[in-house]
Amino acid sequence: MKDTLTRIGIVLAAAFAVVALTLGYWSLVESPTLIARDDNPRRLLAEQRIERGSILDRDGSVLAESTIDPEAGLYERIYPVPAAAPVVGYYSLRFGTSGIEDAFDAFLRGETIRTPEEEAVDTMLGRAPVGGDVRLTLDSDLQQAATTLMAGETGALVLINSETGAILALDSEPLFDPNTLDEEWDALTQDPAAPLLNRATQSLYQPGTILQSVIYGTALDYHVVQLDEAWNGTLSAPVEDALLPCANLPVGVRTLYDAFVHSCPAPLIAIADRLEEENLLAAFESFGLLSAPQVPLDVSEPAETNGQPVSLAIGQGTLTTSPLQMALVSAGWSNNGRIPAPYLVEAVRAPDGRWEEAEQPGLPRGTISPASVAAVVDMMMTSVNEGAARGAGSPVRQVYGTVGLAVSDAEARFNSWFIGFVYMPDGTPLAVAVLLEDTSDTARAAHIGGSILLRAAAER
Repeated sequence: MKDTLTRIGIVLAAAFAVVALTLGYWSLVESPTLIARDDNPRRLLAEQRIERGSILDRDGSVLAESTIDPEAGLYERIYPVPAAAPVVGYYSLRFGTSGIEDAFDAFLRGETIRTPEEEAVDTMLGRAPVGGDVRLTLDSDLQQAATTLMAGETGALVLINSETGAILALDSEPLFDPNTLDEEWDALTQDPAAPLLNRATQSLYQPGTILQSVIYGTALDYHVVQLDEAWNGTLSAPVEDALLPCANLPVGVRTLYDAFVHSCPAPLIAIADRLEEENLLAAFESFGLLSAPQVPLDVSEPAETNGQPVSLAIGQGTLTTSPLQMALVSAGWSNNGRIPAPYLVEAVRAPDGRWEEAEQPGLPRGTISPASVAAVVDMMMTSVNEGAARGAGSPVRQVYGTVGLAVSDAEARFNSWFIGFVYMPDGTPLAVAVLLEDTSDTARAAHIGGSILLRAAAER
């Protein structure tokens, strides 16, 4: 009997040891994994008890905030300006985060604000952290205006302060509403129009003839062209099984200057031949077209660029660009050839109320000589006043710009571009890029771009 009891005791002790080891393993080693599981009800409750910080526009208007249910003591994320979704992103207990909500998640949750001592005390007392606030460069009124102008389109718009690099509006269409993300997730992820894709930063497009400002400016810098050079520029350029035409079919294009004004591709081929590939690629690099802009959003790195100068010059080679990159090109023309480093975050505020300026990007990058910049700016003015970019014009204020067409796929569908700028009454330049998918209506792109520029110049 005694031996039997001893064996039972050994078995029970071994079983207890196994249970203790298992409990210790899951409590200590695998605890972070268990806590992080999406189906962990304690994690969901803990998340809902966090007073997540607000996201504000440049003037303090709320773009995202957490409101509390006083009875349950749980917070819900609210987005008063759904139009800001391409930048603000979303915060979802089921589907995670995106945009600024993702890039500044730890700060908004308060994780990077507390000292180790404060965190230990909060843990002992069961207090949830309080997050910090983030103030963006966005102007909520301009963001809403951009969304209104782009309604019904598929594409993107980026508006930027050419001197500072502050992004004032960034729209991607079609849009999604972060307030209803959880309910509409399946429809959003299955929608062929991909509303969750940020076309302003993540999508890369054939630039087509919107590259002409870069090509002309570089050619002028290398002294390989004269703008009054005689040229029959109305010819279309062959692109695989399609033809890339002038954006605007004029009565006659007699010079290279005329060809730019009406956004005609044929002269670009000859200009590229004179420039040679090495100089062409160097120009693309100086204008920031070979690297992704550094902003706290998901961005796509451009593919390696190579190939024949002819195809590169008409924007139908391996070079692809995002609307944000082209907005920076436009900013360069309005800023004496200096391309600013873009930024989206102005300042952050800890729960104690102190605002601290966010670390800003580097200095503007130079491109080409002032004389070449002035020549391109003059052509952009004429293009708006009497050329292919007339849709951007206004009797109220001078707008500068150019349009471009690009063959987007093997089915010979077109995308339309507009880049342009305006000077505010105090001389501050604002630049824009507009991309519309699956349309050759460059006049529509110009109208949208000109309208947001005029709205911005009148508002600020």
